[in-house]
Amino acid sequence: MKFSFEYLWKCLLSGVVYIPVTLKLALIPLAIALFLGTLIALARIFKVPVVEKVFKIFVAIYSGIPVMVTLLLFHLIYLSCFNPGKNGTMLLAYFTFTLSRTIIVSESVRGAFLSIPKGQYEAAYACGLSTFQTLKRIVIPQMIPVALPTLTNNTLGSIKNTSIVMVLGIVDILNGSTIPCADTYSYVEGYVAAAIIYWAVNAVVEFLLLRLEKYFAKKR
Repeated sequence: MKFSFEYLWKCLLSGVVYIPVTLKLALIPLAIALFLGTLIALARIFKVPVVEKVFKIFVAIYSGIPVMVTLLLFHLIYLSCFNPGKNGTMLLAYFTFTLSRTIIVSESVRGAFLSIPKGQYEAAYACGLSTFQTLKRIVIPQMIPVALPTLTNNTLGSIKNTSIVMVLGIVDILNGSTIPCADTYSYVEGYVAAAIIYWAVNAVVEFLLLRLEKYFAKKR
């Protein structure tokens, strides 16, 4: 088998076109998960009646199921119960990734909140601050630098994990890079091209997030 750099270049050009698709599949669910995961973490930390136990069970069960399994399961349910629409598969991918990221982010945020000493809360309450004011002014500014390294890893993992949408026929970086391979049935160049693009995208995202970590570390 002869490796062709000319063919690799074609695969790279084909895959680069679908970088926006991969980024949307990774970052939109992550943004939603950051909001939902924070709510779940706060509900568990402050032990909200009933809700805290429901979230605890949900996190324990869902975190033990691979994303690929849930993606295929939801896809079968979607095909069985609904009329497949034009954007239905893409919305299904967003839904699956959002649930998966929410579980992971909730644990990361909960760990960051627990790293803040209880004395911070007690001192804030003694000064007359409400729970909301305590979180906004005292706790959250301190927990962001703690949570960012884990959230950086979650972001990079989210970008890489989007490649599983190939089982649904969604064209992302991986599928896009292998489109030219249909002409020769030589997929090595396509997979190498996909690896290079994923690495480059993650390198840029990691650089930006590390700069963000340093910024908040100075504010701490």
